[in-house]
Amino acid sequence: MNILEFMQNISTQVYLRGDVIFKEGDPHDGSMYCIMSGMFAVTKRMPDGSQEVIKGLGPGEFFGELSLITRRPRAMTISVVSANARVGILRHDQFEKLAKINTHFLFQLTKSTVEKLHRAEARLAELDKMIEEIQKEEAK
Repeated sequence: MNILEFMQNISTQVYLRGDVIFKEGDPHDGSMYCIMSGMFAVTKRMPDGSQEVIKGLGPGEFFGELSLITRRPRAMTISVVSANARVGILRHDQFEKLAKINTHFLFQLTKSTVEKLHRAEARLAELDKMIEEIQKEEAK
């Protein structure tokens, strides 16, 4: 069972290619998003100022849950890369209600979020190694 199955009665919004859902550093808006159709890019600002695509997201996947829970600014930028996309928007009050009545939802969300964090950590470690190698080459 994926998160999308828990989110049948939430509002949806359609976006077009190039639309940015939120940018890294934006304040949280009390929402998480579940992709119903379309493809998204997740990008992160690197120390040199460039934007690095961390991964792609597609139907059944979700984003924005960390800011929803922690109320911290957005950690990455999310933008639409397909011709169009539709997302379900789960607001904080809806999230709290769903979490209280459906522990399986909360478990699935926690499991998916931890897996995402592990993948992100591994990717950032790879990028750090690449930067170190570049710096070593430049120092020669």
